[in-house]
Formats: sequence, structure tokens, C-alpha cells
Amino acid sequence: MTATAVDGKGRPVSDLRPQEFRILEEGRPQKLAHFGHARDLAARVLILVDASGSMNVEAKTTSTWMVLTQLLDALGPEDEVALAGFDSRYFGLVPFTRERRAILDKMGELRPFGATALHDALDRAAQDIASHGEGRRAVVVVTDGIDNASATSPDEVATRSRSLDVPIYAVSVVSPVDDPASPLFLGEKAASAALLASATLARYSALSGGASFSVSDFRGLRRAAAQIAAELKHQYRLGYDPPQGAARFRRVEVRTTRKGVVVRTRGGYVPRS
Repeated sequence: MTATAVDGKGRPVSDLRPQEFRILEEGRPQKLAHFGHARDLAARVLILVDASGSMNVEAKTTSTWMVLTQLLDALGPEDEVALAGFDSRYFGLVPFTRERRAILDKMGELRPFGATALHDALDRAAQDIASHGEGRRAVVVVTDGIDNASATSPDEVATRSRSLDVPIYAVSVVSPVDDPASPLFLGEKAASAALLASATLARYSALSGGASFSVSDFRGLRRAAAQIAAELKHQYRLGYDPPQGAARFRRVEVRTTRKGVVVRTRGGYVPRS
């Protein structure tokens, strides 16, 4: 499993020792059999951008571009990046490459149009990158979060995301009135469609071991990109021998004995039959 440890301020913790981890499967302790730092491997990041009509607003287009450039700058030169987009369908734009210019050039060709099938696209993106081997990897989706065309439900996608070892990082581009970090935030009681959509993305991210961000200004965009890149650099690889039993979904929880540190990982797995 890929795991990320963060302190109370959300900063990655990179010096945990094997004996500081505790793994629980269905609430029962498991013996750690494999421990390593994924930083020894190059990262593979699939950036998924919302190219639907709802993003056809200058502020949202500019924000997407800023997230992309900040993330590319924060990743190491050895890391590989792929670019995919979605409107009512999911489509690949650039296969995994170390050439940042190829990503930026293709991004510049996108013209937002059509309906938004966000849940379908996230499902496809996570499965796509899961087929590219193990190591440091993640899906980073940049969107306004509002879905109006998916065939799959949020619950279906969330269930599948729990069993894939692919952290999902969601960057929701919102108005300041929907951004909890903004002084203009109207509060949870004034729940707009964007706020509810951000909550759904946060659930995806939590179940997959990733993180979610609602951003409405450049500072938030830069902070989100920096944190995503930092977490990718400080992932752990943990493994244990699964106990005998039926080939059904099994809940997994990873904790640490170090005070004030939280470990994020996928919510479980389905053993091979």
C-alpha cells in the first residue's frame, strides 16, 4: 500500500520508522512485512482537467492553468506526467512524459465545452494509472466539481477508489464565497452546488489516501500544488501478508504511534481469488 503521513499542520512526515506503524485489517492487527520509501522511485502523475462548458469562465481557466504550471514546477525532473481531460467523456491528451512543454502545449489547445461527467472520468483515470505498475503515483483532478452527465454514481466510484492503490488529489476551483479559507466564505449552512461537489471530491480523496483542496485565489492554488508535490515525494510503501478468507472487500486502517501524526492510505482492498 502507498501511505502518506502528515502532522497537525498538514506537513508530510518523512522519518517514520517501521516499528511506528500499526496496520489493521477489519480491526485486527497485522504484521508489517514490507517497508520502504517511495521517494527512491520516480513519480507518475496523471493530471485530469475539467474541459466541460462549466469551466468556460476566464477565472476558472486561469486557475486550472496556474495549478498545472505550479504542479509541474514542483515535481522533480525525473517524474513523469500524463494529461487527460473530460467533458461528457474521458479522453487522453498526452501519455506519460518528462517533457513539460508537451503538457503545457496540449493544455493550451483545450477549449471548454459540453456537459460534465466528473465521476466517470475519475473512475477511468484511477484505473488507467493503476495499470502502470507500482511506485509513487497519483491522480490530480482540477475541476469546479459539479457533475451533470456521469453514468456512474459517486458511491460507485468511491467504492472502487477504496480498493485501488492510487491516491486521488482533488483541486476544486470555487468562488471565494464557497472557499472555507476565504474571508468571503458564506459558511456551511449556505451550501451551494459547488460546496456540495467539493464535499464529494473530499470523500473520494479520503478513501483513496489522497487529499482535497478548495481554492479561490493564487495563494490557495500555489499551496495546493506544493502540498501535492511534497506528499508525492514522501510516500511510504507498506505491505503485509493478508489473512486467509473470502475474496471480498476488506477494510484497512494504518496508524502510527507517533503523537500528532496521521497516516493516510486507501480504505481497503479485495484479495485475489
